[in-house]
Amino acid sequence: MCGIFISNNPLVNSTKLNVIKSTLDFRGPDASSDLVSHHNWNAYHSRLAIIDVNTGTNQPVIDQQGGILVFNGEILNYKELGFKYFDCEYTSDSKLLSDLIASNKMVPSELDGFFAFVYVNNYGELKHACRDRFGVKPLFYHQDGEFISFSSEPKTFKELYNLKVNNDSIDEYYATRAPIFSGSFFENVDIVEPGHCLVNGKYFDCTDSLNRYDNISDNTLEDGLKKGITTRMVSDAPVGLLLSRGVDSNLIKELGKFDRYYTIGFTGDEDIEYLRTTNTPNLTIVDCEPHEYLESFNYLLNLRGEPMSVPNEVLLYKISALAAEDGIKVLLSGEGADEFFGGYDRIFRWSAQAESFDLDKFLELYCYKPPTTGSKLYKKFDEIFNKVNLNNVFEMVRWFFIRYHMPVLFRRLDFALMAAGVEGREPIANQHVFELATQFSKIELMNSDLGKLPLRRVIEKYLGTQFAFEKKVGFPVDLTKVFSNPDKLSSYDLWFQENLKVLK
Repeated sequence: MCGIFISNNPLVNSTKLNVIKSTLDFRGPDASSDLVSHHNWNAYHSRLAIIDVNTGTNQPVIDQQGGILVFNGEILNYKELGFKYFDCEYTSDSKLLSDLIASNKMVPSELDGFFAFVYVNNYGELKHACRDRFGVKPLFYHQDGEFISFSSEPKTFKELYNLKVNNDSIDEYYATRAPIFSGSFFENVDIVEPGHCLVNGKYFDCTDSLNRYDNISDNTLEDGLKKGITTRMVSDAPVGLLLSRGVDSNLIKELGKFDRYYTIGFTGDEDIEYLRTTNTPNLTIVDCEPHEYLESFNYLLNLRGEPMSVPNEVLLYKISALAAEDGIKVLLSGEGADEFFGGYDRIFRWSAQAESFDLDKFLELYCYKPPTTGSKLYKKFDEIFNKVNLNNVFEMVRWFFIRYHMPVLFRRLDFALMAAGVEGREPIANQHVFELATQFSKIELMNSDLGKLPLRRVIEKYLGTQFAFEKKVGFPVDLTKVFSNPDKLSSYDLWFQENLKVLK
């Protein structure tokens, strides 16, 4: 897990190093490079050491052919690929990826992990700008005529090029709490799409696996979940688990083996009050006070330089910072279960019952503040749904959540944990589990009250029927206890107001 930057823009030179460092070094507190010049490109890398913690595998990596690689993330099957293609054991996934690319043996669909990488060959030609299947790791880019720059954080470009705010992103933020289509909050800053290489095009499309049902047993699903967890435990640094009362994190807990667990909330939150009764060994429970929340909110907002998505980002940061003090460098979390298995009950229940897709109804159910009919944002939603080739309303909604909603969750987990010097991993949101999840139809995933039925049946064996099939009630952060609120705004409106200040 790292912060990466690479650019062929002549405006980027050694005088800009402090700007790059100030926007990226929080992502890699263990080591950082200088601004490395190579074939008219300048590259920078800050490292959080997870696999092969030796300094010899710091980046950028320059191969024997003269190409240069900057890479953020993890290739978790690096040892298997090393034996397959080079008949030797690798200790570094960065070195394995570099060798695969240099020898023209790199196939993105073979990479099991989460990643964003850029590779420039010995002629100074951009050959790869690649992002993982589901968009776990960010890869932003800025184009200025014939020049292009890549970074793990859009703030880097905003500071380097003095960019203005993208007004379309503000409308998207009010509707979805993220620049869901714009790519970023700044003009001329976009993001490489999940499952895409900016140079070579798309290598993965989740629609290819939707609408193809098969008979999957609960045992097969459990095996797939265990594989997802096992692969996400590959690390040379200590690993912990973010635990809540929910099905998803408890599935990971029961199917995996962990030494440390962490949870956080405000006093009285149902999750932490429940977890106190479980007497789970090595579980750290933190009660967050409003003044502590405000202090961390202000720190994160300044660090990120753009609005955060949801209030829980602040809590994620605080609990991850505590885990980092314990020496934990990797925390697992349950993202992806709701998107893969139809866990957002209200909207998935509607889609399971609907005979035809109704955009207005979808926006009513999905958006915090639905866009006005005929607006630019409304037309964008209409455009993407008209392009998707799925004739089942449920699968259209599942596709949207996997393709557009899930990367927003990844972005907030990635930023919040990286700000604490910790790598976030999602053992459910991976190819192993995805290929099984898509074999379940809406009838198999949902009943009249609940979704995620296959996951509930798996956890039922470990924690009982009452836990597995209990309808969870959310407890949002009460921001009226955190921020000054003379206008008596709701928590939602307070969140928008306080976050948007960073763009002024």
